[in-house]
Amino acid sequence: MVVFECVACGAALTVPLSQVDRPDHEDVEWANTTDFTPPLLADGTYAAQGDFLVAPGDARGLSWIEDGYAGWCCGVDGSAGPNLACACGRPVAVRVDDCSRWQVVRFAPGAVRPAGSPDPVRPWEDFDWHGPSLADGDLWWQRRVEIAAGMAVARALFAADGARVTVVEGPLATVFQRALDEWQPAAGPARSLALAGPGVPGEADLLLVPRHPQTGEAWPGGAVAVSAELWRLLAHDVHPVLPRTGGQWSVELRDAALPPRPRDVVPAHWAIRRELAKLRG
Repeated sequence: MVVFECVACGAALTVPLSQVDRPDHEDVEWANTTDFTPPLLADGTYAAQGDFLVAPGDARGLSWIEDGYAGWCCGVDGSAGPNLACACGRPVAVRVDDCSRWQVVRFAPGAVRPAGSPDPVRPWEDFDWHGPSLADGDLWWQRRVEIAAGMAVARALFAADGARVTVVEGPLATVFQRALDEWQPAAGPARSLALAGPGVPGEADLLLVPRHPQTGEAWPGGAVAVSAELWRLLAHDVHPVLPRTGGQWSVELRDAALPPRPRDVVPAHWAIRRELAKLRG
């Protein structure tokens, strides 16, 4: 495990942490909502890729920067730059906790360094690829996988390079084909899309593969990489079984009992649009 230290003074700024894949939904905003979004990452974990992301409860030794409270009605969003400083005075991070944003502490590139021994990278076969990874009380599964699915649809369209994408039967076709057809030409050359990954050999023009839950690296040979959470669903039709009471799916259903499993996954269209714009530059 590693602890992140201030590069200026060496002070420890987090508890010991283990690395996880960087979430697809990290930059998603929900506009105004009465549902407070949960932490982006689970306690005891961090994600890396230039900057470092940690759950707010895992940060230590930080204080607010005066005039760093930019945000909206319910919290801060870091839109004015770093809003957290080390005890030595160096600005090191942005805290995000407004109601429309996933809660996170984002350490600025170059402001901190990891210290300690990173956990060994686990082999692919060490992970459970047949069961849902759902923590007790996690009521945001549906939104996470629909965002990830929307981004995956965009990546498949981009990888097809103008050709139609056709999907083999099964959960992959159920989730993807309708969304693909709404964003691609009705006729023309076609490229097939199939799943590949742990225990799934896969044969197609384009392979949709999982990212390593720890490092975020894609399964070898894949043209489209998705979160392990979404891949489990597509490969094995694994939906989490949820309690019938407690929590809420949406504002209008806040008093209704939860179903034993979520509704069918529908790729988020705005996520498709945004990811395509990003990929096409």
